[in-house]
Amino acid sequence: MSEPSGLPLDGATVMATLVDEGLALMAGVGSAMPATIDVYLNGSPEAKVQASMISWRRNDSSADSAFGFIALLPLKNVSGGRLKKVVFRRPGHPAEYAIESRGQGLEAILSAVADQSGSSFAGVMDGVIEALLAGKTNRKRLRTVAALVRIAAKSNGFVEVLGGLEENELYIQGWSSNFPHGRTRVIAIEDGPVLAELTSAEFQRDDLGEDATGVVGLLATERVVKPEKLQRVYFRGRDGWFGIEVYQQRVLVAPRDVPAHIRSVLGRVKAPDNIREQMQLAAHRFDGRDTVSDLERPIRVGIDFALVIEGSGVLVSGWMLDPDRGVNEISLRVGQDSIRIDDAWTRQTRPDVTEAFLNDPMFAGMNSARNSHGFLVFCPLSETPASDQPIYLEFDITDSFPAYCPLNPTRASARQALSRVLPSLDPRSVTASSSIERQFGPMLQNMTAQSPFAIDVHDIGKFDENAPVTLIVGADDTIGDMGVTIALLGLDPETRKLPIVIAGPAESFDQVGSDMLRLAAFYKLNVRFVFAEGVEDFCDALEVGVKATKSEAVCLMSVHVLPREKGWFGPLLNAYRKRGSKGAVCPTILFEDDSVRWAGTWIEEGPEGKYLADRFVGYPRAVLTDAEPCEVSAGTVECCILPRSAFLDVKGFTRGYIGPSEKGLDIALKLRMAGTSSYWLPEVEVLGSEQSITSTPAWEELSHRLDRWAFDRRWSLVVSNLRSHNHAVD
Repeated sequence: MSEPSGLPLDGATVMATLVDEGLALMAGVGSAMPATIDVYLNGSPEAKVQASMISWRRNDSSADSAFGFIALLPLKNVSGGRLKKVVFRRPGHPAEYAIESRGQGLEAILSAVADQSGSSFAGVMDGVIEALLAGKTNRKRLRTVAALVRIAAKSNGFVEVLGGLEENELYIQGWSSNFPHGRTRVIAIEDGPVLAELTSAEFQRDDLGEDATGVVGLLATERVVKPEKLQRVYFRGRDGWFGIEVYQQRVLVAPRDVPAHIRSVLGRVKAPDNIREQMQLAAHRFDGRDTVSDLERPIRVGIDFALVIEGSGVLVSGWMLDPDRGVNEISLRVGQDSIRIDDAWTRQTRPDVTEAFLNDPMFAGMNSARNSHGFLVFCPLSETPASDQPIYLEFDITDSFPAYCPLNPTRASARQALSRVLPSLDPRSVTASSSIERQFGPMLQNMTAQSPFAIDVHDIGKFDENAPVTLIVGADDTIGDMGVTIALLGLDPETRKLPIVIAGPAESFDQVGSDMLRLAAFYKLNVRFVFAEGVEDFCDALEVGVKATKSEAVCLMSVHVLPREKGWFGPLLNAYRKRGSKGAVCPTILFEDDSVRWAGTWIEEGPEGKYLADRFVGYPRAVLTDAEPCEVSAGTVECCILPRSAFLDVKGFTRGYIGPSEKGLDIALKLRMAGTSSYWLPEVEVLGSEQSITSTPAWEELSHRLDRWAFDRRWSLVVSNLRSHNHAVD
């Protein structure tokens, strides 16, 4: 069956097609109608919508068909899901139209409209395009608009130079005879159409005739458009729609070079002040250079270091001189992220900076007694920046364009970053306290670093990963005494036959690995050695070890803990099984002088509320003589036996700590909150050495304070609502 060759001329039928699921386009003839009109779908008052009307006068036609029209109407509440007729509520009598039963494509309808409208067609198309762009535009509707524009637009010049800027902006440069100046909404064609706002101006070119001018513009798009894929730009000119093509031999300017390219033509640009100002701002965007040092005013900055903390953010240390207070604010820029830092940084005393600039004439007004030029700031990021992504400081300066200081950050873990900073701080200073509260604490709290993972495994003997219970030893960098642990486990009849996992950092294991393998073979142990990445303490190593076996129960043991005598494992396992193999059972841990290192962690009451405390620490072993097994508020992962599934269900250790102390306390509370209680078995005793993160006193004290800060932020409210366990159990 052939398609109709034109519009229905009976004034009672319309051709119709769907623009998208929520919008229909209809064409027909009738009497005059307003630009917007109420329409009843299928004649139902409950399905009333408001349509946009684009009309043109038809010559030599009767009054009831004197106008052709295109109607754009939303679709809703169509009974039965099919539209059969529409009623236009025009002035006077309503006009009822039946929908042409044979479906029409958009091109067929537009062809019919072109035949009927003649010289008015360009204006009709313009009206349809504007009506489609007036509402919320989805992808399908925008493709329809682009198809209409392509039909209506006339070619009008070329884009010869283009390059990408940050924040979804493109710089374009070329020539045109009808290009709009100022701010205009345009349609950019890449792989598909993209709505964009064009800020443009003309500039002087001697190679063009009187009918064309050079044009420059900033194209702000709804999504990222790659410069190399841009094909053309459609814009609304004085006489309808036009298209400016991207020249096949166009010059692509690298993002870092775009500001300099804009500066090279800025002197020839003719534009109103507001447009010129926006072009000037683009010309002074970050292009990889340090522009603070070029300022002809007393503002200077220096960067000591910048560290990208994996899974957390950026830590920056440096100094700034601004005696005249010309800087309004400073922001860290990473891609499209902008984080103000000068209202959050921690000030540091830097007399060396004062001394360096004291004789500089530009800084003659500087107060030589003021030395608080240094700053330390942590900036949280939603995701770790790519290695090639520019990271820089942006300075908003009074009566001047922004200035920039590029950063060249190195990547580091939180522990590596803090080991660089903490030793230089005086633990008694306000700077140290402020740094914990405002910089380091949030850095740890924000951290989502990857869990440690195994990279190499070596089995000695007949290791049974499906045995009922596996002993797991977690090692850290202090791995030199691992031979003693292996020997003691091999000399104890109860542990000699157990499957044993020994896990630790690959770099440390590599140094003593052959000796450990030889010792395990000598004592005929069944050991799985796990070499791992990302291990910063024995807790991380234990987590890797737990994942290296499938046993129902695991006995966790720090490398810093040694059996005090043979026969310690059996009573611990019996107590675990006596409690239904559901809780975590821990022994007493003694120092080498037989004083108490750990004998249960309980809830205590203090002036500021409840807190967790280890009892009897430092007391002689004799104080525990009559102690009975009991449930405690929190156990210790330095030595305990618990269900493997309980450990995995709480997702192992929390990453946001520097040392193992609060990290172990954290998982004990996670286990408790998940239903795994902790028990202390006083009669079973092991030896544990005092652990030191580093030999630097400042690092030692501040790292403990920092971990306590992080722990309190996570658990203080929970601890305040916990009840204390202080009763004996069988």
